[in-house]
Amino acid sequence: RKESMKITRDQLQEYFETPLPSVEMLVDAFTFHAFEIDSVEGDLLDVKILPNRAADCATPEGVAHELAAILDLPLKSAAVLNYDSAPTVAVTVAGVNAILGSDFSREEFLGVFRRLQFRVEEGGDGFNVVAPAQRTDVLILEDVAEEVGRMLGYDRIVSKELPGLAETPDQARFRGIEKVKDFLVERGFTEISTQSFAKKGYIELANPMDKTHPFLRTNLDDNMKAALERAKQYAPLVLSPGQKPKLFEMGAVFTEDGERLVLKTSEPVSDLPEIKDAPEYVSVQYELGPYKPFSLYPFITRDIAPSDVHVGDIVMYQRGRAHILHRVIEKRADGTFIFKG
Repeated sequence: RKESMKITRDQLQEYFETPLPSVEMLVDAFTFHAFEIDSVEGDLLDVKILPNRAADCATPEGVAHELAAILDLPLKSAAVLNYDSAPTVAVTVAGVNAILGSDFSREEFLGVFRRLQFRVEEGGDGFNVVAPAQRTDVLILEDVAEEVGRMLGYDRIVSKELPGLAETPDQARFRGIEKVKDFLVERGFTEISTQSFAKKGYIELANPMDKTHPFLRTNLDDNMKAALERAKQYAPLVLSPGQKPKLFEMGAVFTEDGERLVLKTSEPVSDLPEIKDAPEYVSVQYELGPYKPFSLYPFITRDIAPSDVHVGDIVMYQRGRAHILHRVIEKRADGTFIFKG
């Protein structure tokens, strides 16, 4: 969860001898260097602090310290930093450039470390880098690479086309799955995708995102039942009268025998094909054309065309479970009419 730090330009200026740039330029500087500004009111900035930076940027002094690194400006008084409990990260110029796809120089690396107040011990082709202890997000090589890219600017990393595949990928399994999905869609089914976590199961997660669902699911039945109940509630709003929701899900389940792919439908389906490799199958292509409004007065009026309705009549129509009454205000030559909505 992001923390919010509201701070004015004048508050930031208290930490600097050098005059700070305008509010607009401060916003650009923070945003360009991976800080989100939620809103600006006058000279008040609402800076969003990511969880990994809460330890060092959750105070006005912390935000000022970050701004000093971004703008490469000295603070009035340097903070006393602790490095004792921070890990040492071995870094090479080539290693970081390989991660970023960049071509930054050794001198630029040293400039970034100076601005961020990282301790640096040079040796051979690389560095041993120690971040201040409050920078709890800088623990491994990739963290240092992120800081280098953030400070020097990702705009300086040249876009490069990825190399082509050495061989054609084997899509037989994927195409077979799509064939079964298309079969069901053609018969009025809608695909759903539900979470793989469950309250009980054979495989327990070491660090579950939801502690009430710490296991991997053993079936698709439970989620299908819950999804179908919800679909029935909304069916009158999105389906034609008398039409019932038909759902299917294809997903992995995890039993005592291991992981396997399972298909579950909300109702029985005759001649349902089995899931098997289909290397030659070409999936159905769906395209959306340009939107054409059906009313000349969208969101205000609606077009309908019963032949026995006249101007001044009261029309009742059903929207979901609600019945709506409106008065006809105009009938057109083509037989349609409009009413207040």
